Amino acid sequence: MPFLLWALESLPYNFSYPNTTEASKLKHESYDKLDFYIKGKGYIKHYGEIYSQNFKHNTKLKDDYTKPIEALFAKELGFDVAIFKRGYATYTKEDATYYLKLETYAHSYRYKLLHVSDYPHIITLPTTQEYRFKKRKFDIPKHSLIPDVKGFAISRAKYFDYDEQKIYYDRKPHLLKGNLWQLEFYKIVKNSNSYRYILAHDYKQKLLDMGAKILKDSDSDFVFSYEGAVGVFSSYKSSMTLKIIQQEQFKQSLILTPDSIKAELDKTGKVTLKGIYFDFDKATLKSKSKKAILSAVALMQGYSDLKLGIHGYTDSKGDNNYNLKLSLNRAKAVYEAMTQEGISPDRLLFKGHGEEEPIASNDTDEGRAKNRRVELHKISGGDKKSIITIDFIKPIENSIISYKKTYQDETFNIAYTPPYSEKKSQKELRGVHKVIEYKIMKGDKIDKSFSRKAIIKNYENILELYNAKIIGKYSDTLFFKIKDRGDGKSVYGKIDGYSGTYSIHFLIQK
Repeated sequence: MPFLLWALESLPYNFSYPNTTEASKLKHESYDKLDFYIKGKGYIKHYGEIYSQNFKHNTKLKDDYTKPIEALFAKELGFDVAIFKRGYATYTKEDATYYLKLETYAHSYRYKLLHVSDYPHIITLPTTQEYRFKKRKFDIPKHSLIPDVKGFAISRAKYFDYDEQKIYYDRKPHLLKGNLWQLEFYKIVKNSNSYRYILAHDYKQKLLDMGAKILKDSDSDFVFSYEGAVGVFSSYKSSMTLKIIQQEQFKQSLILTPDSIKAELDKTGKVTLKGIYFDFDKATLKSKSKKAILSAVALMQGYSDLKLGIHGYTDSKGDNNYNLKLSLNRAKAVYEAMTQEGISPDRLLFKGHGEEEPIASNDTDEGRAKNRRVELHKISGGDKKSIITIDFIKPIENSIISYKKTYQDETFNIAYTPPYSEKKSQKELRGVHKVIEYKIMKGDKIDKSFSRKAIIKNYENILELYNAKIIGKYSDTLFFKIKDRGDGKSVYGKIDGYSGTYSIHFLIQK
């Protein structure tokens, strides 16, 4: 049976030289690192269970104690003293491998004895367990790469629906965008053991077992990727930190702008509202339909006399009466979404047609997908163009106004930056300055999970709906211009993002 140090509170050896006057308390680590020197190769890292201790000896003696102390260790541990090289020795005993580092000085000596062994397995990944929190519970979504760690609990946690992070690997920075988790785990078991390498090695191996790729590696910190996520891990004696960014996948926008919708309505009297998505076999609008809804809303804001009919259609699969009801409810869902955005109900009608009036063959998946649609039909109007105001810029969902004011004569700085402008510049303008500040609420608190980057991304995505052209972006501020707000005057604007709050500014030039 191999000689194991694991359960020992003391070693069965006497490393005190006859002239030793003082010995420190024996230190034991269940899993740690020893840098072992080999001539011609440098320092080689070895991991396992480690015992270490310091000794002081009689300062009146002048002999060189290196050789006799080495001989003492060789005798006690049962190997030939000749294997010592510069204070380093390695040997095997009962099929176990050991590394010894012995340092001697004029009046003291110390050692580290490492038994090569595996780390304790304390990490479960992926886990079905509920997250363990140290003191307070944090409201964070689940992620398959967040582990359960035996003897540890989450002491700090932040989550952002969208953020941008620079992460270094492959010898260069990478700007990553997406959902962000930032976590800190802290030890809750009472012991003096260092968990630096236990945490790092156990978590890394669990990731590799899942198929993750290590992008940058060192003893106790590394960068990894797995199924679109990139993570940054660091471990310490009693804690570990983990950052995960689930990268946003590029999606081509198929949304028609208000001008495109208007042009098609003027030409044919109807248009398919692209970008509308429902849950399967239901009339529940998916969240990714928001931009298409806002595009139709912006069109009706831009033409105050326009009235539209909302018409729902299905494919021919299933019972016709069922399809008729489903198409009606889907048209109604779009109607309700538009009225919730401020469009008066008396300007809209909705109707379901079921599987009637197909625009493609129902014999193929592609054709059936085209037949499942929502159309806008022009009823009347569309000639009276409205003046675009600051209220046209729709607030983010769950926002409330915290401040609103108009300044009749004020200066306003606009930044032009690439890639939106040919060159970087700044311009000071004067005019009527309108500002609205918003708070994004979650219950009765500001939702700080909605990051600055998420706010700016939201408006980058929808400003085109208001005929606004982005002209600059600086830090967490977006600058834009509306060439003609409807009366020949230009509008310059900016959106400032913060954690859970933001402001929209309009400057109307005199």
